[in-house]
This record gives sequence, structure tokens and C-alpha cells, in this order.
Amino acid sequence: MTVRLYSDKVINRIVSRDPGVRSAVKRNAEQIGTRAEAALAAIADTGDSKIVVTHGRTDSYVSLDDSRGDYAALSIEYGHTAPNGRWVDGAYVLHRAAGLV
Repeated sequence: MTVRLYSDKVINRIVSRDPGVRSAVKRNAEQIGTRAEAALAAIADTGDSKIVVTHGRTDSYVSLDDSRGDYAALSIEYGHTAPNGRWVDGAYVLHRAAGLV
């Protein structure tokens, strides 16, 4: 009997190309996106920020997009200093939607 060992890189390549895995990754990204949209909607001032879910060949991405370019997405996620100098905590919309906090 021959035992064949594969490196992590080879196993990752095999698993990531499996149609079932790809489908599960897309489905999970959509679920995270839905939770993130609900969390973003609960915030008073989000400007032009929105949740965007994109799918690549292997991976899927959930992003907090700020088309204004005024760092609103960054400020919403991680917090910012208000004009009056008071610190406003971040909402961690993406982190919470993904179950990371």
C-alpha cells in the first residue's frame, strides 16, 4: 500500500476548485452581505456607503463601499472623530456580519 502526502498548497487548490465548495463560499458571502446590509441600514448617517458582494473565480468578497471617497466606509467600520472632537465608535458592520466580533 502506498501513502501519498500532499502539501497544504496542493490540498487548498483541490478543495477551492470543488463546485460544492465554490457554491458554499458564494452562499456564505451572500448571507454575510445580507446581515451587513441590515446593520448598515440601522446606522443614522451612512452617506453614500453601501454593501457590495462580488464573486471571483474562487473567492467571494463582501465590501463596505464608499463611492464618495471621503473615508465614510472606514469611519463607519472603525470609528472616527466627530467635528466637535468627540470620538464616535465604529459599528463594525462587516466584522459583525461575518461573526468576527
